[in-house]
Amino acid sequence: MGTLPSLKFGKFETKYPVIQAGMGVRVAAGKLAGTVIKHGGVGVIASVGLCKPEEAIGRQFVEACNSALRDEIKIAREISGGKGPLGVNIMVALTNYEELARTAVDAGIDFIISGAGLPVRLPAYVPEEVALIPVISSGRAAGIVLRTWRKKYNRKPAAIVIEGPLCGGHLGFSNDQIENPDECSIDVLLQEVKDVLKQEELDVPLLAAESVKNKADIDTLIAMGFDGVQVGTRFILTEESGVADASKEVWRNATVDDVVVMKSPVGMPVRVLKTPLVVQALRGESRPIKCPYKCLITCDFKTVPFCIANALVAVSDGDVDNGIFMTGLNISEINDIISVEDFFKSLD
Repeated sequence: MGTLPSLKFGKFETKYPVIQAGMGVRVAAGKLAGTVIKHGGVGVIASVGLCKPEEAIGRQFVEACNSALRDEIKIAREISGGKGPLGVNIMVALTNYEELARTAVDAGIDFIISGAGLPVRLPAYVPEEVALIPVISSGRAAGIVLRTWRKKYNRKPAAIVIEGPLCGGHLGFSNDQIENPDECSIDVLLQEVKDVLKQEELDVPLLAAESVKNKADIDTLIAMGFDGVQVGTRFILTEESGVADASKEVWRNATVDDVVVMKSPVGMPVRVLKTPLVVQALRGESRPIKCPYKCLITCDFKTVPFCIANALVAVSDGDVDNGIFMTGLNISEINDIISVEDFFKSLD
């Protein structure tokens, strides 16, 4: 198809209709987000797991996270030449959700994107000049967020990310829905959210998040009625993503047969690669832990099979045997490591 449209949301407009997913524990840090902005996309820093583990123990947890987030925002701004839009992804399930939101605002962020739960409280922490983007997986969820924001805060989103059942990472769907994705496919969700927007008399850009790897995928979703896309797994396999080369090779060599859905310590289904830690968890075996972070509201460290924070740090460090590798279903179609610049050039 032809030239991709620009993406307009809030006061921003970018050359490409691509928002980079906020992938946690140093995957999407300042370097990746800043480079995405530099080349015409929307950059996002994932707020979770940016600091070193030894800095985030006990009472130091909140300030260590805040300090690391400020540092990564600064790095992104330096790389992008001070340009935006630069956002921070903050999961609702985090115990320091409010603190991270306020820190991002103080650091001059352009927008906050929030999911892994319904971000109904987010406007309370964020002034109107900072754009808000909820991540939802159903029309019902969109309705709850939009109505709450309007009634309690007189706020509306700058855009909405709609995550489909074929996404990577944590999934806002039941196991039955994941096994029968046609019932909640991305086109079905699009219509559900459009119906909600019509009821609320809102015109908001809608961004599709599901197995997007190239221009053909973007063309398909734009033709379906989306205004843009969120790209995750493809950006993991870039030179600028913040994980060790050994971990990138795990993703690069993976096939669709390596992909499984399991219950995460977060309490949600999560789509991951079948690595040694995952195989052990699927067998019902656990690795006893003492929780040094208290990072997730929904995690009961006494009953979970492993510490997801430590498992994601392992991925960042290249410790393949002890890592959990979140992935999209399209991983077998992504078998090279490219630069962010080359990815955006491929969209022309």
